Amino acid sequence: MTFTTRSITTAAATAAFAACVLTAAPRAAAQAHVQESGEYVLRASTVSAENLPQAMREKYGISTDRNTAVLNITVQRKTGGAAHNVTARLEVSARNLAGLETSVDMREVVANDLVSYMGAYSFLPREVLDFRITAHPLENQQAITLEFRDRLGRL
Repeated sequence: MTFTTRSITTAAATAAFAACVLTAAPRAAAQAHVQESGEYVLRASTVSAENLPQAMREKYGISTDRNTAVLNITVQRKTGGAAHNVTARLEVSARNLAGLETSVDMREVVANDLVSYMGAYSFLPREVLDFRITAHPLENQQAITLEFRDRLGRL
């Protein structure tokens, strides 16, 4: 599997998370999604938690259960040709194809002076989840919404 700078950056706002994605087996590769609106970019990725380093799971209280995944979100503002992470209020929902909602408890993570948001959730093997993320950058009145479908886990 080939990783691009964009997929690695999207996978985490912290160096530890990006390093984890680089060393993870292909089945744990981050699935990246992006939505741009004006000068803001909303990025989200999911990754199976079972291949995250144990130290990272312990640090962030992520379950070691093989049916746990992590949703990582960053909101960036593009200024002067560069993108910088910004603080935002998030609304996150995840529903399976039967319409049942899966809880994703998001929390702010600040590392290396970068803010991102991380949340763990449970899934059934090969379950399809439809995510809807709405970010409200604290410095802007305009909201950004990103919708995507993901499937993780083995049969």
